[in-house]
This record gives sequence, C-alpha cells and structure tokens, in this order.
Amino acid sequence: MVQKLTAEQVKGEVLRFWNAFTDKAANQLMEFYAPESTVFSSVSNRSEPGRLAAARRQREYFHAKSSLRATVGAIDVILLGDTAAVASYTFQFHASKVASTLGHASEEDIRNGRATHVFALDPDGKVRIMHEHFSAIEKVVASS
Repeated sequence: MVQKLTAEQVKGEVLRFWNAFTDKAANQLMEFYAPESTVFSSVSNRSEPGRLAAARRQREYFHAKSSLRATVGAIDVILLGDTAAVASYTFQFHASKVASTLGHASEEDIRNGRATHVFALDPDGKVRIMHEHFSAIEKVVASS
C-alpha cells in the first residue's frame, strides 16, 4: 500500500495506463479510474464518468480486429501534497478498425495529443485517476 505519491510513481502510472489501453486490457483500464472520476476525451465537448469512458473505449477499440499503438512524450509531474499529483504530457495515438456507432470501421490518428491526468490515492492506498483530459492539435479520422 502506497502512503505517499512520488513523481516517478506517477510517471510509471501514466505508462501503465497506456500499456493497458494498447494491450486492450479492459479490466485493468477500468481499475485506473476512481468511481467519481471525470474524463474529457479528445473528441467530446462534455465530460463523462471515467469508468463509462473506459467501457466506451472497450466497445470501440478492444475488439479482435482493431490495432492500437501509442507513444508518450516527456511526462511532467506536479505533486499536490502527499496523496495527489497532476501529470501532463504529449502523446501520439493510432487506432485502426475502430468500431463506430454507425457500424463502419475507421482509422484514428492523433499525431499531436496533449494529456493531463490528475491522480490521487484512494482510501485503500491505490493510485487512481480522478480526472483525465485529452486534446489534439490535429486528429485524423478516416472511415473505411
């Protein structure tokens, strides 16, 4: 059980998050989010609960025909006391055969993504995402 967050630990959590995402580890991704967490995705104009965002990502990205890859840039961490921290960084993300609500597969390519994660220790000492905000300078989505 973690008693105090460190910058290195937060950087590790960011990398573990992206590994869970690109490995299509649905349960592991879901566990990152605190029950009260919020998410702004790169395409949404409103926030949604973190665990709902994880479920949506599972439906859209985690099927057998899709492929995912992500690259994370330098991660800056600001510690907010002993139990919370903000991580901000750039990322690149590519997904092929993304399932859409219209039933068409599409490609998603984020070349210049920006991310902010707010992490906090939960009562059990687990590091959880409290808030996530993704944005993209340019995002390419192509339907097939």
